[in-house]
Amino acid sequence: MSAPVTLSPAQVVLVRASYAAITRMEQDYSARFYHRLLERHPFTRALFPDDLTRQISVFRLTVDALIAQLDQPEAQPGAARAALAALGQRHVGYGVLTHHYAYVGEVLLDTFAEMAGDRFDTATRAAWETLYAGVAEAMLDPPAPAAERVP
Repeated sequence: MSAPVTLSPAQVVLVRASYAAITRMEQDYSARFYHRLLERHPFTRALFPDDLTRQISVFRLTVDALIAQLDQPEAQPGAARAALAALGQRHVGYGVLTHHYAYVGEVLLDTFAEMAGDRFDTATRAAWETLYAGVAEAMLDPPAPAAERVP
């Protein structure tokens, strides 16, 4: 397993502030994200259920949980990385391929940028790019053997 990507304290502040601004908006970013993903990359439609309602909700809850633990990496060492690796393994079962992660990252950050407007400046986008790179890297990492997992 490679070393986890970490955000600086300043990057954590940028991610949290922009996410708070986006989640306070009337329109749900996760619904907009899926609409954009399927519009830009229609071949990904086969990866999702016909009714995206649950998918949209689970995606948002997952991002919420990720953002909530950003400044607590020492709380449970390796816990988030192990969970992301397990999530990545489930995605393999859904038919997600490595190159799909680039499409998701591009669309997610573009969705955030559109919704946040001026609040999503160059430094904020760079912080989100770092975070997404770390998430994608962890999801693409094979899970650790049971003996190496953090309890």
